[in-house]
Amino acid sequence: MMREKPKGYKEYKSFTELQKYERENIDYRIKAYHRNPEILVMAIHGGNIEIGTGEVAVDLGEKLNSSTYVFEALKPKDNQMLHIASTLYDEPTAVSMAKEAKTILSIHGYHDEKKENVYIGGRNDEYKKIVKKYLKKEGFHVEEAPRNLKGTQKNNIVNRNELGEGVQLELSTKLRKSFFKDDDFAMNNRKQETEEYDKFVEALEKATLKYKQKELE
Repeated sequence: MMREKPKGYKEYKSFTELQKYERENIDYRIKAYHRNPEILVMAIHGGNIEIGTGEVAVDLGEKLNSSTYVFEALKPKDNQMLHIASTLYDEPTAVSMAKEAKTILSIHGYHDEKKENVYIGGRNDEYKKIVKKYLKKEGFHVEEAPRNLKGTQKNNIVNRNELGEGVQLELSTKLRKSFFKDDDFAMNNRKQETEEYDKFVEALEKATLKYKQKELE
């Protein structure tokens, strides 16, 4: 029998807390692909939380043959409750994969229905610079992340790797909707990716390969 959530909950503060009230493979699912750990691709708010981020992470990780971690919220509603902040993210598989990685690319989403935009943050300045360049080259609008989305805290999962630095991308709602046919990112339409989606994943692939060539070899 499921425990009843305390009233007034907005979001869980830890994975241990989340596990008390949510059912794995029903309310949420974890996808972990252990490949090359040099660069870990993550989406810790995938599925029905920051829609579209998990799809980008899975496809990019596969193209790069990189280790990939995705947390997917699967509930028909109230998925925001499953949003564990990046600075508190303590799911054991994610923590272990982050520690093994040289650096991390973490894909997130933020609410903005009006503008197709990418905010870029994190502590890995060299990787950030290359990602920004390749995204802009493909016509994507990229800005430095505002303070609340900067991703520079040392305890942010994106920076808990060997270098102590990673790249955090925040994709606007409008941009993420453009990734799917008819700007519809309902669960049953997320297999119908657009050319915009392909361009975005390809830009990140090229940027990451360039970074690996410069920094990791």
